[in-house]
Amino acid sequence: MKEEEIVPWDVKRILLGQTPAAFLLEILVRTVVVYLCLLVIVRLLGKRMSGQITILEMGVMLSLGAIVSVPFLAHDRGLVAGVLLLVAIMALHHGLSWWSMRSPRVELLSQGRATVLARDGVMLLDELAGAALSREQLFAVLRGKGVEQLGQVTRVYLEACGLFSVLRAPKPRPGLSVLRPIDRDLLEHDRSRMACVTCGNTSEQASRGAACPRCGRREWTTAVIGRKGASAAGEKEKKG
Repeated sequence: MKEEEIVPWDVKRILLGQTPAAFLLEILVRTVVVYLCLLVIVRLLGKRMSGQITILEMGVMLSLGAIVSVPFLAHDRGLVAGVLLLVAIMALHHGLSWWSMRSPRVELLSQGRATVLARDGVMLLDELAGAALSREQLFAVLRGKGVEQLGQVTRVYLEACGLFSVLRAPKPRPGLSVLRPIDRDLLEHDRSRMACVTCGNTSEQASRGAACPRCGRREWTTAVIGRKGASAAGEKEKKG
């Protein structure tokens, strides 16, 4: 087959490609048809497709994007093949969902599992590294949840869908501040306890040069109770 000669700076080729200008009208028709079919397929896939998606839904969304791109633009490809692929993806998704409901092993493989990032006010550094999260990223999440120090939480989960779940402690204890150092004047400190800067473990006997029993690091800071005046306001609200 003879190769078509490409002329540099060919405005018509750059703007319209190698197809005739009339194909633009056909693209509009293809777009409407594929878009309507895609709406129906996504509606049949369920409400999860419009919410916080899991690994399974993410795979489906990427597949849908790859499928619809060809019928949109390829003038030598028909629409039927793309629609059939959309139906096949929908059937595969429903099949995997049905199988996951009946098999915990399949559910674990297709959905993943939640990761515990912090337990009882202490960060799990190995889990943070496995999730490719830094301490500052975790602190940003906790600040967004209204947490001021790690002693206020019992568990921090990174769910399989990517959401963060924070379980608050019924009785907060002193812990490592999650606020920026410039805002430490907003917090009430517990001078009798020290908190490990690396993992958040607290100790009454720790000195600044001692090794943390959890992570082995030697950098400590004063533990934090909470915001200044927060405890007094809470007691006043209870009495009221």
